[in-house]
Amino acid sequence: MLLSIKKIKTQSILMSPGTPDLILFILFCVGLQATWIIPIIKKNNKLNDRGRELREEIKQLEKLYKK
Repeated sequence: MLLSIKKIKTQSILMSPGTPDLILFILFCVGLQATWIIPIIKKNNKLNDRGRELREEIKQLEKLYKK
């Protein structure tokens, strides 16, 4: 009985021969995608922040010159 339990445990841990390679390949591809997507997102956020600042300045100037 004990021998058959050990056999079941070891069989559930084993993977197909190409599985680790596939996992590494997927992680590599995701890493490559992140290297060019993250800078674009950061730049877009900076542009959005600058746009908000400009809109606030425009509103302040409009209030100043409406008086």
